[in-house]
Amino acid sequence: MVLTEALTGNHQRDFHANRLLRACQVREVDELLAREGARLRAATGRAGSISATDAVVAAYAASQRDPVILTSDPTDMNALSEHTTQPVEVRAV
Repeated sequence: MVLTEALTGNHQRDFHANRLLRACQVREVDELLAREGARLRAATGRAGSISATDAVVAAYAASQRDPVILTSDPTDMNALSEHTTQPVEVRAV
């Protein structure tokens, strides 16, 4: 989901993102993760304005040890992280 939002499909235009991705672990979104993202999104009371991708990122982060989310949208991520099962640190970049 994140890759769909971040990439253009053009190898030249995606060069920097692809370079960064070589250092990343890409995870699949299964049903449980999608359902937790939906729960978080609904819990904010702003499900119509918070992206499903952000909600899934927050849900995945909450399943990790000492999670930190780097984002250009700290408002939405903080709203989601207020409802996660464990604390998630959100940092604006």
